[in-house]
Amino acid sequence: MVYDRIAKPLADLLPPSPRNVRRLRRRLIMAGFVNENAVTIFRALQLAAALLFPAITVFILVIVLRHPIDSSTFGLTVVSLCFGMFMPNFTLSRMITNRQGRITRALPDALDLMVVCVEAGLGLNAALHRVGREMEMVEPALSGELAVTNREIRAGKPRDEALRNLGDRTGVDDVKSLVAMLVQTDRFGTSIADSLRVFADSMRTKRRQRAEEMVAKAAIKLIFPLLLFIFPALLIVLMGPALIKISVLFGQMSQ
Repeated sequence: MVYDRIAKPLADLLPPSPRNVRRLRRRLIMAGFVNENAVTIFRALQLAAALLFPAITVFILVIVLRHPIDSSTFGLTVVSLCFGMFMPNFTLSRMITNRQGRITRALPDALDLMVVCVEAGLGLNAALHRVGREMEMVEPALSGELAVTNREIRAGKPRDEALRNLGDRTGVDDVKSLVAMLVQTDRFGTSIADSLRVFADSMRTKRRQRAEEMVAKAAIKLIFPLLLFIFPALLIVLMGPALIKISVLFGQMSQ
């Protein structure tokens, strides 16, 4: 009801091109929004934010603060309009980045489970299904993507196409590399267990390298908080008593 009465009429006010719709749908899928109405709802939110933020700005400036309507009011209204237009896209980009980061961090553990399943005698389809179930509590995003891939295979879609769809939905480079490896392994008939084991080792190495890189970056990121907040406080604590004594001595000398 909300979709029919509010979201769809708002979204229809500014009809986008089919190319932009496809691009937006892909980004929404990468963020985890697979509903068929997700594009319309997001565009309605974009337009609502673009109208709401300027209205709030004008209300606060003119009604609450009683600021005269001049060039500064117009400028702030334009800024709030731009903010309202770009805020939904920025939020969506952050959601995509966070989701891809969670999938990337959980992928090595999922690969280890897949190696165990394949070595225990399960086929690749059954291994994908089992790993998806086991990863549900650890990382729901990766578990859901594996479940979708397994359902596509069961519905009759070729396995290589279903795996490529997995890489396209997530947009994660490591997942795309895994998909390429599985497709080549399936095509040339090589051992899936050996290929998965080698790939899992490389994923663990990359995860360790990412952790080391984050630790190295943390030291650089701490420089600015130290300079802005910690060092001034230390200078005040260390030099404060000396400055007080110096000011007292200068006061006595002036007398």
